[in-house]
Amino acid sequence: MHSRSSLVNWMNILSVDSSGTVQIGDSNQITPETNIFALQREQANFRGNEYEDLSSFSIYSQALPLPLLTECINHITVHENPVIKVNSIQVLGVAASGVVHVGSTRTIQAEARVKNIREFFTDPDEENE
Repeated sequence: MHSRSSLVNWMNILSVDSSGTVQIGDSNQITPETNIFALQREQANFRGNEYEDLSSFSIYSQALPLPLLTECINHITVHENPVIKVNSIQVLGVAASGVVHVGSTRTIQAEARVKNIREFFTDPDEENE
């Protein structure tokens, strides 16, 4: 991988969260991973350690499906300018394994796994009738 200089004149990012990555400059590999568990209840009735072991949820243990690369791709990259110049970047938020990157990268493999559980004491469909 050919290295270049990255020059960013101005950057405004409001929030970086949950394995979000902001990278200015070259990198060999970026691999942010996020596992999120969200429990929402109609009434706040939490028993403390009821979901300590998340291994029972298959979303956290399933193999990540990767694309099959069946083609051989040959390419030649010519960097006519040794500097990557960016005037300004404005981002509201980078979250859940998101990446904002200015520069060259050999590999980016990002993963976010989210499990939402919503528990109601009353059926929300019955309230709308």
